[in-house]
Amino acid sequence: MAQGYETALADVAPVLKNLVVEHPFIQRIVRGELTEPVYAAYLRETFHLVGETPHFLAAAAARTEEEWLQDWFLDLAVDERHHDRLCVRDLRNLGYDPDSYLAGLPGLGTWTMVGQNHYLAAMSDTAGILGFAAATEGLGATLGPQVAAALQQYPFALKASAFLQVHAMEDQDHIARVKQAFDRLAESPERYALMTATWEYTLRAYGQLFTDALERGAP
Repeated sequence: MAQGYETALADVAPVLKNLVVEHPFIQRIVRGELTEPVYAAYLRETFHLVGETPHFLAAAAARTEEEWLQDWFLDLAVDERHHDRLCVRDLRNLGYDPDSYLAGLPGLGTWTMVGQNHYLAAMSDTAGILGFAAATEGLGATLGPQVAAALQQYPFALKASAFLQVHAMEDQDHIARVKQAFDRLAESPERYALMTATWEYTLRAYGQLFTDALERGAP
């Protein structure tokens, strides 16, 4: 049986369900229990993650020898540029001063993903970054629309959900592109293993990002 995107998705499904979809942060949003400080903390962690995304994608393109994969990384890097500005806009609309609120280091979840992806970009085989893309674009395409819709019940988020609204739409196209590239790279068993491991590690780190938001936004 050929291994590819769908096989890897089945492999990481328990981690996706247990550590991300059923995380207390997501459940609070759905149940109507999200607070403004927790939401702001989520935007802060996301700002620090997406601000680095174009940089490690560009670094991966510079190191990759396969032309089609260079183009893939560069195209996604262009698409991901300036998404940190959406977080800034949302924070301003919540009444936060971005300069002071965003100062300092991110939490462990974001720190882990940024470090992981710069490490992958520096490796001789950058294919692992497809695992990160599968995790994040997959969350944006599937969980993103549900969360964006649930946010509409919160008055404080009505004018402060640009980041999630944009990704709920854009990531539908992105995940289709990820699937094609993932399947192409998965023809190598070594690359498949690397991408799948990175996918799982990214989901675990995303669960930690949610925990970091809950802790920072706690009263």
